[in-house]
Amino acid sequence: MTATLGTIYVIFKKVITLISVIMLLVVSGDEKNIPAPEGAEVIGKTTYVLYDYQITSQGVTNDGEYFYFSGNKNLGKADLETGEIFRITVNAIPDELEEMGYDHIGGLSIYNGLIYAAVEDGPDYERSCIVLYDAETLKYTGRYYPLPYDLHKEGVPWCAVDAEKNYFYTAEWTNAAVLNVFDLETFELVKTVPLSQKIDRCQGAEMFGGRLYMSCDELDGNKHIYSVDVVTGDVQTVFTRNVGESIEAEGMTVYADENGEPVFCVLDRGERRVSSSLTRYMLAD
Repeated sequence: MTATLGTIYVIFKKVITLISVIMLLVVSGDEKNIPAPEGAEVIGKTTYVLYDYQITSQGVTNDGEYFYFSGNKNLGKADLETGEIFRITVNAIPDELEEMGYDHIGGLSIYNGLIYAAVEDGPDYERSCIVLYDAETLKYTGRYYPLPYDLHKEGVPWCAVDAEKNYFYTAEWTNAAVLNVFDLETFELVKTVPLSQKIDRCQGAEMFGGRLYMSCDELDGNKHIYSVDVVTGDVQTVFTRNVGESIEAEGMTVYADENGEPVFCVLDRGERRVSSSLTRYMLAD
């Protein structure tokens, strides 16, 4: 019996590997005609299919050593260099929050060993909140903090920790006119900062070098990366990805390369909605 089970397992693994290879070929073909970005260059890409897609379809952040992903209700941890997932937590939304209607994990941020996860209770988005997870184990810490509805009428697709100022930031989903600033310890609203231009459909954001970088899923297919001065609210376009309307931009994270230069890692869902890709960009000279 043991030998039979072992044989079945080997066959199953081979079948899954074959399916994965076929799917990777298909989704790679879908993206082969994507134009080059404006203002940046692609330096690498990791594509996820099958079960890995369920872990990587929403948000991403990093701590300089690992990537942390979210996928609707799941969390994953991956090697920063290879993108290979080695730890997962399925159904990461705790029972107490599911009973209240929370059903979606969006963008992530990380600080001091804690993952700050933007969690929503769609489709009405009446009780958006920030849920804290342990970055080592990906387990719920028992702490969550509701956000004011009047500032998140369309949910909370992302959050970004600013460790230097002891703040975290959020904004409205469509045509955000202000940046919401919260105290990192009390989770109380500190202020709102008017933006120099409205930012539409932001899916992920990350602090780097004192500025907030935001990845947006504009419906015209350009998919900009913006930079925001969190004090003045000044918004600048950093680069334009030109990935097309069929690709859905999701989370974004930034880390420093060996020279201290930013590497922008943007998570997308493919046009068939059966794959996700983490694309790494560096700014053009």
